[in-house]
Amino acid sequence: MATGSEPDLTEGLAQVVAEGGIASPSVEVTGVASAGATRRTLFLTVESGTETIPAVAQISSAKSLLGASMTVEDEAKLVRLAESVGVPVAGVLGASENNDLVGGPVVVTRRIDGPTIPRHVLRLLDGNPSIRETLIAQCGQALAKLHQAGTDGAPDSLPRLDAGHPAESYVQQLHLTLDGIGDPYPVLRYGIRWLGENLPLPAEKPAIIHGDFRNGNLIINETGLGAVLDWELAHIGDPMEDVAYLCMRTWRFGAEAHPAGGFGSFDQLRDAYEVAGGTWREDAFRWWLTARTAWWGIGLAFQADNFANGTTNSIVHAASGRRVVELEYDLLSLIEAGL
Repeated sequence: MATGSEPDLTEGLAQVVAEGGIASPSVEVTGVASAGATRRTLFLTVESGTETIPAVAQISSAKSLLGASMTVEDEAKLVRLAESVGVPVAGVLGASENNDLVGGPVVVTRRIDGPTIPRHVLRLLDGNPSIRETLIAQCGQALAKLHQAGTDGAPDSLPRLDAGHPAESYVQQLHLTLDGIGDPYPVLRYGIRWLGENLPLPAEKPAIIHGDFRNGNLIINETGLGAVLDWELAHIGDPMEDVAYLCMRTWRFGAEAHPAGGFGSFDQLRDAYEVAGGTWREDAFRWWLTARTAWWGIGLAFQADNFANGTTNSIVHAASGRRVVELEYDLLSLIEAGL
């Protein structure tokens, strides 16, 4: 796509879904979602013969966060794998790495009804409290199914932490990422050192990890969990990383009475995970809760540094810097609780 014009965009999207198996498609862009830190999201209508398919296109910008190195074509393969083991997903209609089609790597999926914006999700749950118990159970089940899918069918570009020592490998990556930031961030540095001195025992076997499973990346409606979105941070590592990430304080969005995602309890999540066949390891859960808090603090600092040095002009990245202190507070609180 040379000009970025709307006709070129729709033609490029039509080619993507045609290559994905949709016969003679035509595409109309019906809306634009709020831009995320790494992806632009478009709402589409795909016409194919007599069929009308509501769809969503996610067009990627440069990857920047730890773990974000998978191609969108392999991401589509991973979503199909997750769907095959019973994880609710938005079905893939097409994916392409060809930047000339729409201006960047793109994944097109079916559109599933339901909110994803956290405040809208929490408003839905406040109005329908009975959904919470169903939703937290579905989240535990979805994570357990994903973690039991095995790694043999995982895409080649899926990042892999050291199978024998995933936590130690993760700490090394955190060090490297923080080393690349101009400002020192001593609290984050202290947190990484603490993590290195308190490594948990590894899981019996590594698993496919979604990497960003939390309120904001889930479609949630009156029936509970509609679909798991945004697989670009997926990798192979310790299953407890996923369940811990859902429970970070930052992803509760103020719903502190429901520490698991802002809609359930740790016990509810653990029980659902175990009933669905997952193995819960409490020490690893607590460690990964601390590690992913450090990771997100570093991620925010990295985004702010990119804006400060002119690598990006994203206002989302610019605003990230003011939130680093929140993650530093959470990190120190978790370390104090674990001492």
